[in-house]
Amino acid sequence: MLTKSFGWRRLGVAAAALACAAAAAPAAASAAPGTTVVAGNASSAPAVSEAAWDIGRARFGADVTASEAVSAYWTPERMRDATPVEEAPFLAAAGERYEAKLAAQERKADLKVLRRARPPKARPEVTIEPAAAVDETVSGVAAAFNPNLPFSHATARTNGKVFFNLNGGSYVCSAAVVNSEGRDTVWTAGHCVHGGRGGQWATNWQFVPAYDDDLINPRPYGTWTAIQLWTRNAWINDSNFAEDMGVAILGTRNGLHIVDQMGGHGFRVNAGKNVFERAFGYPAEAPFDGGNLMSCAGTSSPEWQVLFFSSETIKIPCDMTRGSSGGPWLHGYDGNYGYLNGVNSRIDRIVGPTIMLSPYFDDTALSLYNTTRNL
Repeated sequence: MLTKSFGWRRLGVAAAALACAAAAAPAAASAAPGTTVVAGNASSAPAVSEAAWDIGRARFGADVTASEAVSAYWTPERMRDATPVEEAPFLAAAGERYEAKLAAQERKADLKVLRRARPPKARPEVTIEPAAAVDETVSGVAAAFNPNLPFSHATARTNGKVFFNLNGGSYVCSAAVVNSEGRDTVWTAGHCVHGGRGGQWATNWQFVPAYDDDLINPRPYGTWTAIQLWTRNAWINDSNFAEDMGVAILGTRNGLHIVDQMGGHGFRVNAGKNVFERAFGYPAEAPFDGGNLMSCAGTSSPEWQVLFFSSETIKIPCDMTRGSSGGPWLHGYDGNYGYLNGVNSRIDRIVGPTIMLSPYFDDTALSLYNTTRNL
């Protein structure tokens, strides 16, 4: 989130599926080595560093799996010391470029208003159900608060913290489990899986559901390690925050898919730019400490109001700070599950933020979902 101004038995099957998909869709010329591009979505198998392998061998022996190595690498001390990804230099540079791009787009929007431009025809809403029934009963607040959910609660289990290495740093993000046919999908921000233009794919990527540093064991459901990372090619090539979306395909743990054990939120696109959203995340900057799941809510609106229908990013009132990047925006949240309809991407300022921004989930988000739903 940016401020504005593995015993992996399934990997072979997934790789074969990717190869077939890649044959059906040409890869972009600018795709980095080791990156597969399918219908505007880019993917790579996350690497495990030599340091992680060494730590894993010391703990588990010569036959250590990739999943065990990553789990051993992320000790409680390393997790505590991980930096919110919003502090990464690559993200600050990407934000400056995007702000300049937005200013140019708004100038063009002003001209189109003078020419009486009309909004395009609305795209059809698409909804994928959660792993459990939902109803739309929730009240909203603008300030973030701690819902104090026990780690066994459905919302706590389906949210968590992400730890990874990128461009030489150790970083942390937020993420959520989303229901799909593959039942192994976690959604986060694009900058939580790839460094954007000129950047790299993240390594040693792990998801910790129901993370809570108030517990004796802050990872009550263990570590789930990614076997594939996905984002939009527009994020990789241009650090386009309108497509700042990321997906991790997780390996099974003790033979279980994460959705089967934790549940998973539904998925919804083209719901409109003025809808009620409940956001979750792990903000790590004062007054928060990154150790607990926090939430805020409000009615979304386009990032800019001039020619509002052309804005590809939306905002809600929210004061969550850095560290909450990648946390879900849930539409129709019923106190347990909701429909993923955005992710924490940017805030308006570092000290005392007042809004949170997300890519508007339209057909680009649907493309990423459809590309990864069976993996």
